Amino acid sequence: MDAKAKVKRGELFSTLSMPVLLVILIVFFSIMSPRFLSPLNLTNILVQNVHVAIVAAAVMIIMISGGCDLSIGYQMSVAAVLVTKMLSVYNVPVFIAVIAGIALCSLLGTFNGIMAIKLKSNTMIVTLATMSVFQGISYLISESKTYHNLPNSFMYIGQGRIGGWLPINVVIMVVLILIVGFVMGCTGIGRKVYAAGDSPEAARLAGLPVAKIKVLSFTCAGILVGIAAVLLASRSGSADSGTGVGIEFTGITACVLSGVALKGGEGTLWKVIVAAFVLGVLSNGMQLINLGTYPQYIAKGVIMLLSLYLTNRNAQGM
Repeated sequence: MDAKAKVKRGELFSTLSMPVLLVILIVFFSIMSPRFLSPLNLTNILVQNVHVAIVAAAVMIIMISGGCDLSIGYQMSVAAVLVTKMLSVYNVPVFIAVIAGIALCSLLGTFNGIMAIKLKSNTMIVTLATMSVFQGISYLISESKTYHNLPNSFMYIGQGRIGGWLPINVVIMVVLILIVGFVMGCTGIGRKVYAAGDSPEAARLAGLPVAKIKVLSFTCAGILVGIAAVLLASRSGSADSGTGVGIEFTGITACVLSGVALKGGEGTLWKVIVAAFVLGVLSNGMQLINLGTYPQYIAKGVIMLLSLYLTNRNAQGM
């Protein structure tokens, strides 16, 4: 097989691997459980993974810019407890509380980006430190309490349906994905993010403000994380300092599965979203066939390792 054929095979594998895996999982679980393909369960898979898909998109932006954010889970936690406390304790109007939560997450994301630039350190290490800071802030705001008894207008964001069947949070997810996809794929801003992540030095020599681009990536990701926090809190009807914690690893897993380059400069949004729903289908299906949480961890890890192996094997033309 010549080099061109190997490249084409590699591109085909990269394009089809996640959709094929998703189909395989759907077929497998539909055989194992007659409830899997029911309209109710399929809707549940969509609704339950809205915030996961949005977070995965946020993680993708950061990774494409050449960074990594381990503090996203506690960013969600801070925003969720802030919004729900404002609503349930201080009776703040829903619109103001939601905007406050999203704005706070954008500030936390910006803070991460600035710290990474100023400290000239690996973003993974920096965000590992800020994760601890955000955790403390979350517990200070929440006072270790769970906030519920939220206004119906707020819960409608995560639980309401248009026409009685179309979940509002799914519509919000689709709109956000379309916006992110357009910005990253069709605008100069998106191309600059790819360039800054692919080769920071070359981008700098070309006159691009690499530091500002990286900070902007963290800020935009923070906005998405804030929206995801609002959607999660409104769907569950409550929030505490554990809300959203650990979701950053699911987002990173979805990105790695879909082929987003750890070094930056490479990644495709639709593949990331498909990978996020692969993980969602896997989790849902294993619950339906009565496999607990721990086997799900094992299965997700095995799938991730297998994906890395096949990607590297294919890249080497073996």
